[in-house]
Amino acid sequence: MHRSSPTGSILSLVLLLLLPGLAFAQSEGRVSVGGSVTFVSPTDEDVEHTLSVGALVSLNPRRGWGVASALNWFRADLRNPLGGDADFARLRVRPLMAGIGYTMGDDRTLVNVSVVGGPSFNSARFKGNFGSGGPGVPVIDAKNSFAIRPALSVTHTVAPRVGITAFGGYMITRPEVTYVDGTGQRFGDRWNADSLVLSAGVVYSLF
Repeated sequence: MHRSSPTGSILSLVLLLLLPGLAFAQSEGRVSVGGSVTFVSPTDEDVEHTLSVGALVSLNPRRGWGVASALNWFRADLRNPLGGDADFARLRVRPLMAGIGYTMGDDRTLVNVSVVGGPSFNSARFKGNFGSGGPGVPVIDAKNSFAIRPALSVTHTVAPRVGITAFGGYMITRPEVTYVDGTGQRFGDRWNADSLVLSAGVVYSLF
């Protein structure tokens, strides 16, 4: 497991300001900021779990139907198909998803269900000095893919401007990852990025 950086916070803010109903926070004010902890658990045993701590920017919730969007970017280590525990490669998954959501609940606790989808821009790179000094030059590549993610979010207001958020979703995206080792042996269709995504955070309404 590794800690990933909060990449994409600026893009998240732009999307949130443009798309009403995008994220969830307490009822007073319109825009909230805070922090969250996110755990990404890929279903593929050859793709490692990730844990990240990052900034959270959100629009405060409104009941009813609304536009939804999500990034859910993450990086995950891949296991070498030839075995061993040494560093191998890291997969970057960067989906840009939009869709629809519905928010319900009382003034203190709001629940949102949503479905979003869109292109995922993926890449893969070797870690450290993997492949150096071998008989040839290994190559790894990850193609872009389509991502879809149903999700459930809950926001509980603990003060007029303070909310606690919880999120659970399942993202389906299967980039075509191809690895060719130094001898020319080719490995493909071995890894996918389908993942359970769980997060929790605290937000404060600025205005």
